[in-house]
Formats: sequence, C-alpha cells, structure tokens
Amino acid sequence: MDRVILHYDMDCFYASIETRDNPKYKNRPMVVAGGVVTTANYEARKYGIHSAMSTFEAKKLCPNLLIVYPNKDKYFKESQIIHNLVLKITHKIEFIALDEGYIDITDVIKKYSSKEKFAKTFRERIYKHTGLTCSVGIGINKISAKIASDINKPFGQFIFNSEKEFIEYMKDKKIRKLQGVGEKFEKLLNKDKIFLVGDGYKFSLGELTRKYGKARGELLYLYSRGIDYSPVDYDKPTHSVGAENTYSFPLISEGEITKKLEEVFETAYKRLKAKNFLTKTISIKIKYEDRTTISKAKTISIATYDKEKLFEYVQEIFNEIEEKRNIKLLGVTFKNLVEFSIRQLSFNYKTLWE
Repeated sequence: MDRVILHYDMDCFYASIETRDNPKYKNRPMVVAGGVVTTANYEARKYGIHSAMSTFEAKKLCPNLLIVYPNKDKYFKESQIIHNLVLKITHKIEFIALDEGYIDITDVIKKYSSKEKFAKTFRERIYKHTGLTCSVGIGINKISAKIASDINKPFGQFIFNSEKEFIEYMKDKKIRKLQGVGEKFEKLLNKDKIFLVGDGYKFSLGELTRKYGKARGELLYLYSRGIDYSPVDYDKPTHSVGAENTYSFPLISEGEITKKLEEVFETAYKRLKAKNFLTKTISIKIKYEDRTTISKAKTISIATYDKEKLFEYVQEIFNEIEEKRNIKLLGVTFKNLVEFSIRQLSFNYKTLWE
C-alpha cells in the first residue's frame, strides 16, 4: 500500500506567538533572541537575518530590529496545544520539535475528498485554535513531505503524489535543496559539475558512493529520487550514542575549546558510524568549573550520519551558548537514532532518468 505522509511546520513559531500576543510587533522586523537569534520573522529575514546569528550582527543588518527575549515556557505550552490537536487525528505521529512533525495519514486520508482538502482543513484548524499559521506538505514519504511543506510558506501547502512528481519538481532545483547537502559538500559537488538535483541523476549508486563515500553517496542517490523508507513512529524507542571528556584544568581559550570539541565529536561520531545509525537529534553537554551543567540540543527533520553536516550542527548549538570559558567537561551525544541499511533499496529500481 502506498503511504501518504504529512509534514507540518509552524511559521516562525516563536516570533508568531510573540506577534499574536503583542500586535504592535506586526509587520515590523523582529527576532526572538537572547545573545543569539532563535527565530526571525519574515520581515527580519528580508534583511538576511537568520537563526543562530548573533544579535549584534542582526542589529548591523537592521538597526531598527525589535529583539524579544524568549519565553520558552509559553512556547512549550503552545506546542502542547498543537500536539493535542494533532493527536486527535491519529497516533501515527513523529513530533520532531516544538513546531513541526510528521503524520502518517495513509488511513485517515480515505475519509476526505482529496489531499488538498485535508491539508487545507488541517491548516485552518490549527489557526482556529491557536491563532498561528502553519505550512503543510503531503508526500509519499517523509523526505518528500518535508520538502513539500517548505514550498508555499507561510500558511501554504503543496502535495507530491508520486516519485515521478517529486523528481520532476526537484530536477532543476539547486543541489543544496537536498537534506544533508551542506556548504562544503555543495562545493565538492559543484566541482564535479553537479549544480542541480537533476545533474546527479546520470550517476549510479555505485558511482556516487565511490566518489563521495558510503554515507553521502547513498543519501544523495536516495533523497534526490525521493526514496525514503523510514517510518513515522510515535512510540519508537529512544537510543543514544555519544562521548564526553572531563579535563584536569578548565578550558579557557577559544582555540583550546574548539580543539577539544572537535575531539569529543570525533569519538561520538565514530561510535555512531560503528553502529550504522543515522541521527536526528544532536546534543551538547557542558560542565563548568563551578560545577554548573548545561545541555542544549537540536532536532533536524531528516536523519543523517553525514559527518560534515553533523559537526556544523554541533558548532551551531555551541555558538548559541553564551558562556564559553572555564569548561571542565564537554560532551556530544546523538539521539533519536534510526538504523540505516542500503538493503532497503532495490538495486533493480529504475528511475525516470535511467
């Protein structure tokens, strides 16, 4: 049976909540931020402001920028309202953050006249109960649904009904559009004259893995063709793989801290790779000389074990931490793991471009 997967993504979640509660913020460039931007509204994004940017940099881009300090308790409560609404549809849900999730609507969709109607009803229902907008994508699997939800933002929807539709849409999009293709990988692909997703279709799975390694090659081959067998599993067990180091003397200099962070990441990544897992949640743990301990995590939409991309996420999380001195312990943990095997892919599979 063909699957029907929906991905919903709340539009500028934190910023939208603040604007709803404070109408004076409407149509003005605004970010939710401490020292680092957590969420930027669409007006702020026009200036090139984005999450993980320092507020100092953001202010340089937009001197009139409004900065609202985050109220995470409020955002969590709002998220719970949304989760409870979604759970009235089905329990085949994978919440991947406070503001987004995947829903397997394969059985539910039969009760509606069309996928378009379901997506519209879903968006309107969220708005009616929360006053917040979300964007919706429906696809044949998680990756196609995720890409679909990003097409008509904000408060829009898009639907892929087949792999053929996905390939046709993606073939002329920049290769960076694919999950797992970061800045460095994009440059490497560009050197091989792979600029668009469609440029990669001329390569076989074997050629891609030989060129770019097993992890990158497999994911590039699969995701560019809209192939994703990962299930939407609300009750799946939690796994984790990681590493941490305690230091005899507190880390003080930026260079020293960066080096130690790279070392602990390397150890954690080797354990992840050895177990043949992909990860969706990257977590950092820090203990200071005064024994204060903090942990910060980031959950991404599509599981990966791309080393370059994972370290970019680690750096992004670390950059959000304001206090970066007198560190006695550093830890990196990968959670929300998914076992990956290329055996899931039929080698007799023929795409439209082969």
